[in-house]
Amino acid sequence: MPSCQCGRLFQTGAALIQHQAAKHSLKPQQAQPKPTTSPQRARAPSAPTRNTRPRDARIWKGVRVLEPIHTIDAAILQPSTTPVSSSLPSELICSYNWQSSGGFHVPGHAPLWQDVALPITIPSDRSTPSTGGSTWTTTKNPFEHVLQAAAVMSPDFRLDKVDIVTTRNSLRKLLDFCSGRSQQSFRVNISLVKNTLLIEQYDTAFMAFQSTGWGHNFEKTFTRFPVGLEASTTHDRFLHYPIGDLNCVVGFEVDACYEGNLGNDDKPAEATDGPLELVQAGMERLQLSFKTEAGPSDSKTKSTTASPTTSRARSKLPFTTNTKIMPQSTAAEIKSRSKKPGGTVAPYLPQLWFGRTPWLIVGSHTEGTFHHISVTNVTPLLERWETEHQAELRKLAALLAELREAVRGGGDGDGNGNGKAKEGQRCAVIYERSGAAKVIKVYALGKGEVVVPDEGYLRFWGVR
Repeated sequence: MPSCQCGRLFQTGAALIQHQAAKHSLKPQQAQPKPTTSPQRARAPSAPTRNTRPRDARIWKGVRVLEPIHTIDAAILQPSTTPVSSSLPSELICSYNWQSSGGFHVPGHAPLWQDVALPITIPSDRSTPSTGGSTWTTTKNPFEHVLQAAAVMSPDFRLDKVDIVTTRNSLRKLLDFCSGRSQQSFRVNISLVKNTLLIEQYDTAFMAFQSTGWGHNFEKTFTRFPVGLEASTTHDRFLHYPIGDLNCVVGFEVDACYEGNLGNDDKPAEATDGPLELVQAGMERLQLSFKTEAGPSDSKTKSTTASPTTSRARSKLPFTTNTKIMPQSTAAEIKSRSKKPGGTVAPYLPQLWFGRTPWLIVGSHTEGTFHHISVTNVTPLLERWETEHQAELRKLAALLAELREAVRGGGDGDGNGNGKAKEGQRCAVIYERSGAAKVIKVYALGKGEVVVPDEGYLRFWGVR
């Protein structure tokens, strides 16, 4: 049962957070009122959580109003009438590599898969300290660098016609909710920019990563970043494709670039001088529209530091350009698993489907000694998975549309007292696994950081 330093006990993590916030707001001369009931029994009638696990308590950070503005029940959620299909080609909007220095490189390139002689013994991830580094979920304003990269690589692309901007991780959580498979509580933050719903990963930014397997070191052993990108930590990319009748831009991390067994249609034709010239032209246009503190650019250097301003503060996200573009047809997901009979790729298919990732590389090991590696083109498997899970995918499309309407201001609760979420205001979408009913609740949050910088808003959505 959670407890405060003052000695009070609480049945829920949310009640503890609310108590601490209220205590900090008291003036020094004020005394805390004594509870009218015993601490063990004190609980707000509308407290949204009954789960006392510290992990779940963290998803309530910043939620001050316990009455949701909207509630969605998975049991009565009706699927969209529009089929969900991946038959249409996806469009690469941008890609970038996070650098160990904290900046990012545009365009990005995943590390190249390397053939290593087997067997090989690899130390466990637990024995290797994490190098940390920035990721999409740990940056203060996750959309800022995405817009910068998109302005370089897709200078003519507009977001005012896009319905959803999100990540693969968030879509997988929401799909599990629609399928009735949600095993862990989760939260995502959402906000509306004109007609575009922005969905931010939230919970992974607050959960310490503790790996007890060999997957991370397996990737490090069998991949190498290309020349010039050796200081990279991860490769992220954003694709544009439909989910039902919704236009979506979906971001995700790519583990590796696999160039083996490429057919004529899969050769990296994108990695030519043409797209690179387009990127350089986009870089020049970016310097004209985004304010910079670096002054006039030096044509002899490959690095440009751009600093879009917001209404609250000026941020610095240094990035460099001048890299070949990696084709999506070479994107690969890497997995490791203990060498047991009867292994299946089924658990990986949702992740691969949302990332439009054609290659799956699985290393089988016994206590860190890898004896066998399988490389599979999963395209036929993804087509079958899509057909078999069509009902859940259509429910996902309906859920995304309903979340957009909820944050638009049409919620069925009273939120701050008026049930309205203003444009750009963040809302918390929370699912708790406690209880028999599987429901998602949307809570209006207070004022926070600007979700989209002013210059990015003007470039991708037009005037406010």
